Amino acid sequence: MSISRRIVLSAGPLATLHIHRALAATNNSQAQAAAKGPVSIGALLPLSGAGSLTGEECLRGIELAVSDINAAGGVGQRQIVLSMNDALGQDDAEPSAKSLIDDNHAAVLLGTGLSALSYPGSAAAELAQLPYIELNAPSDGITARGFKFLLRSCATTSMIATAATGAIAARYKGAKIGLLFNTGATGGAIAQAALSQWQAQKVTPLLVAGYPQDAPDLHDPVSRLRRAGADVVLHAAEEDDVLQIFQAMQDIGWTPSAVFGCSNGYGLRETAFALGSAFDGTYLVAPPFYPARAAYISDAYQNRFGMPPRSADSLSAYVGAKLVFDILNGAGGDTSKLLEALRKTDIAAGTLANGWGVQFDKTGQNLRSFVTLQQWRGQSLVSLS
Repeated sequence: MSISRRIVLSAGPLATLHIHRALAATNNSQAQAAAKGPVSIGALLPLSGAGSLTGEECLRGIELAVSDINAAGGVGQRQIVLSMNDALGQDDAEPSAKSLIDDNHAAVLLGTGLSALSYPGSAAAELAQLPYIELNAPSDGITARGFKFLLRSCATTSMIATAATGAIAARYKGAKIGLLFNTGATGGAIAQAALSQWQAQKVTPLLVAGYPQDAPDLHDPVSRLRRAGADVVLHAAEEDDVLQIFQAMQDIGWTPSAVFGCSNGYGLRETAFALGSAFDGTYLVAPPFYPARAAYISDAYQNRFGMPPRSADSLSAYVGAKLVFDILNGAGGDTSKLLEALRKTDIAAGTLANGWGVQFDKTGQNLRSFVTLQQWRGQSLVSLS
């Protein structure tokens, strides 16, 4: 609070007394905030190895949210200090989360980019009774474990499957459908949800083919899809699988009528650049990719990282992290009040930067998150929703 000496001198005795009291209260509040020190936030993400592009994109969204809230005064007049740990794989996620808690004294954990890492990472936070906010990992099972310290701001694999099967039914009614999926935490969950949707619609896929996460290539399942006569392929993939399916299709000289991609890899600009014209027309079912309302975030991304956003993961992470910081600021920076305040938050759909709203159900899932149907055209994503 800044009050000039001239104003103080020109005020009457009673007004001067009130001014001095206001100054003292403000200075005391600022001193108390400074005495408490910064708020430590931990980010658990895959920053190397498989999934590192996704992890880095999520981190960039979190970093932009931290910069915005700190520039506005922080949370409860306290600056946020962000620490991050590399969750290289499932075996590393739990000890990496514990390190953020024990060594970096993180009061809140944000994650995780990949569903396979979210399970052990959020379990470590639950044991420590520390808030864990999942910003990007979609597997339905993450919020089905009855955890008390876990909330998820992003969309789920059931939402993805519902949108994908609905789009196929609307655009390719009666087509012969092939389901190809990675059996990992995200791909397997999308496949399970899609099969449930098709069963309810009384639709029987022509072929269902799963493959392990360490599959060296996809020539065999892609050849089976071709021999079966699939017109439309729904591919529930992991980050590295997209190049493999298109390489296999090229090698056997087969192009289905449509490919619907459901994975981080299908949403990356790097994938579109690598595949070029072969990727044109590919459908993507994913969170919104930088709509017009998020232009200021896209601009900030470009200014900070020297390139346009690579996928919607950064926007989803920004929106979720900024929500956490805003609510934490409303709670005076008290992290012990964060989860209760978030659970009571009611924000209409269409309000947040990517179009999401906020309403957490009893499992901790944000019911007002959603995915959209998009399509790659000329190495650019076009929203079809």
